[in-house]
Amino acid sequence: MPDAGALADELAGRYVEKWRVAYRDRYLVDVLTALEPLEQLCTDPAAVRLAAWFHRAEHTRANTEQQDAEASAQLAEELLPTYGVTAVRTAEVARLVRLTGDRAQVHDANADVLLDAVDAVLADSQYSTFASELRRDTRFDAEARREQLRTMLASERIYRTQRAHERYDEAARANLTSELELLDQLTPSVWRGWQRTGLSVLAVLAAFVAFAAGAAAIGQPWQIPASESDPKWPAVVMALFAAAAVAGLWWAVRRSDRKARILTAVPAMIGLVCLVTVLLTVPRTTGASGVGQRVPLLVILSVLLILAGAAAFAATRFTPGVTRNRGQMLAALAAVVAVVLVTVYVIDPLQRAYMFSANEHVEGDRRPANLDAASVVVGSDRMWTNAGRLEFGATVATAHGIAIARGRGTVEMLDPATGKSRWRYLRANTNDDPELSVLDGGRKLLVRYDDFGYLVLDADTGRRTAGWRERTRDYDIDDNDPLITGKSVSKGSDKLYGTNFDGSNRWTYEPGRCTSMSAEAIAGMVVVGLARSCGNAPDQLIGLDVKSGKKRWIRDGSLSNLMAVGDLVVGVDGDGDGRKSRKLTAIDPSSGAVRWVSDLPSDRNCSVQLKPAADRVVLLSCPSLAERAIGTLVQYVDAADGRVVSAAKVGFAAGIRYAVTPGGRVFLMDNENVCRIAKISEGAQVEYVDLDRSVTCRQGVIAAGELILVSGRDGLIALR
Repeated sequence: MPDAGALADELAGRYVEKWRVAYRDRYLVDVLTALEPLEQLCTDPAAVRLAAWFHRAEHTRANTEQQDAEASAQLAEELLPTYGVTAVRTAEVARLVRLTGDRAQVHDANADVLLDAVDAVLADSQYSTFASELRRDTRFDAEARREQLRTMLASERIYRTQRAHERYDEAARANLTSELELLDQLTPSVWRGWQRTGLSVLAVLAAFVAFAAGAAAIGQPWQIPASESDPKWPAVVMALFAAAAVAGLWWAVRRSDRKARILTAVPAMIGLVCLVTVLLTVPRTTGASGVGQRVPLLVILSVLLILAGAAAFAATRFTPGVTRNRGQMLAALAAVVAVVLVTVYVIDPLQRAYMFSANEHVEGDRRPANLDAASVVVGSDRMWTNAGRLEFGATVATAHGIAIARGRGTVEMLDPATGKSRWRYLRANTNDDPELSVLDGGRKLLVRYDDFGYLVLDADTGRRTAGWRERTRDYDIDDNDPLITGKSVSKGSDKLYGTNFDGSNRWTYEPGRCTSMSAEAIAGMVVVGLARSCGNAPDQLIGLDVKSGKKRWIRDGSLSNLMAVGDLVVGVDGDGDGRKSRKLTAIDPSSGAVRWVSDLPSDRNCSVQLKPAADRVVLLSCPSLAERAIGTLVQYVDAADGRVVSAAKVGFAAGIRYAVTPGGRVFLMDNENVCRIAKISEGAQVEYVDLDRSVTCRQGVIAAGELILVSGRDGLIALR
């Protein structure tokens, strides 16, 4: 090109400016020397050589590498046309110069040759000096440079052309490794290497927890009920894989080479294969069988192996720390704490939740129920018969039918008019007989199992809407609608909770030591009876807000057998041992004021049983001690003023099982060989009805709404 010497002098003058520390004339000579054997590999040697001259002609300490390249490219675009260089070649030179600052762009033969020539300095014996000059003479970012070095060392080829690769690669890797070690030493020693240590400990511990899960899975069933032919060898093999992963990852995380990274992928692949295998072979849940504990344990093992392999691979991407320091120790401790917390608060709850949901089964057509069914009981005719037993405390009326606990984890909802099953909820992982309570005006059903606590079912469909946490399984139901639960403790104060339908507590009330509590909720208030067993403090009644648990009133005294009738809370005042006569007392729940007091039957040797019925209190006792074996006294007390509005004497022994309907009808059954039922209406009219011989009188009678249920030899009977 014309006047090439003048252009060379101008460019060389820029590289020898006194204020430059890096990118001086020696650097330019090295780049041009490295370019000579590579020029034949490019398509425009003149453009490549010009780009080599220009690529750091502009340089200031305040600039980044990209900014230097952009300024140098603009200089080439300004000068080259004045020296007769064509526009096409000028554009190519500018493009190549810009690539030296941003190598992420698309490369071609010209770019590969130029960049290999520029990078030849990486293999120079004086590279450490050049790197030092670069740190002092540029806007140097140690972390960004460290990441750049790691990327270059992790790549299979630093150089793009085969000739440069063969000539410079080995020396360049040695120089870059030394620079990376130096940069690591520039990091404050207290934190150096914490990333690798934390990830390494996390990987090994995750693999160890996976092994523990596999070992535990060996002794657990694959499905329930357990089968003797259930093979354990898959769990044994997976546990051995996890044990091998612990040893393999322990070796791999202390290295940074390609072999170590390949090894870290092996546990992850094994975990993925195991996970797919387990998920494809999970047992199907039916009413008679379900998923065993081995399934979630093997899923945990598989997922942890995948995570352990990923953490170990990430650890090998960081340079090993030279010495142990505080940062590494804190990272290791944090990894241990993280594994423990995740195991306790994530893995264990998830596997429990899985077992909870995987072992439930709902069946039935869930057709709408006829809720108008009521038993008149004027004869021994049956409305319907359903196979099963009559269970006291396990049969309740809901807004969508009659719920019956069937034993071994089964709840069934019957149509009151036909006795046909609307739905059945079955749990395969329990042998407990469920206990039932009604929630939300009969629209929901609270079911309690001794082994894992409470769950809430939709009374219409049988679908579970909530499963309470396991720690609430020892809660007692003090009131079911609104829901108030209690917990007795051996030390300290018993606790009373305002409980939501999902099992969470809105509030907690703790009255102190030496107390036992009973509670009844009505009209936005909870009336709590406190019985003191130590100290001089008297027994008390306390009113709590049902939403917030705040104390609204308190008064001395005690009431037992608390129950809600109308808009009042009624209970028995007195000890019944002869020192104090017993009285039926009604309390205003909003203020604690006594509304009325009514005397109970005076014979203290005969227990009094109370039941609410609409706006009445039904009392059952015996006329006298002498008549206890042959008679029962039934009294109706007006809940508004405490007056006895009617009374009837039934010729059945007192204390036998009885039923009271919401409408106020009372039914008692005789225990003699001839089965008879006594029906008492509020007007004290007593009717005796003989039942057929298939009815078992000793099983008693149950009221499910206005429907009267008895037990027969062929199943559960609803009387017409």
